Amino acid sequence: MATEEVIRAACDLLPDPGRSVTSIAGLLGVSPGTLCNHIPDLKELCAGTVPRQLEAPTT
Repeated sequence: MATEEVIRAACDLLPDPGRSVTSIAGLLGVSPGTLCNHIPDLKELCAGTVPRQLEAPTT
């Protein structure tokens, strides 16, 4: 179960390029799917699409 504290902690850790959703989930004791279900940007990522703010800039 993802509490508000777990979701907040995950959101704080997500910008770290050295951490994956899976590693963050393991650290916090939840499944990657749980994080995907509770964090809007991850819903898109887990569904196979990349959130707009995470896309590489086009030149």
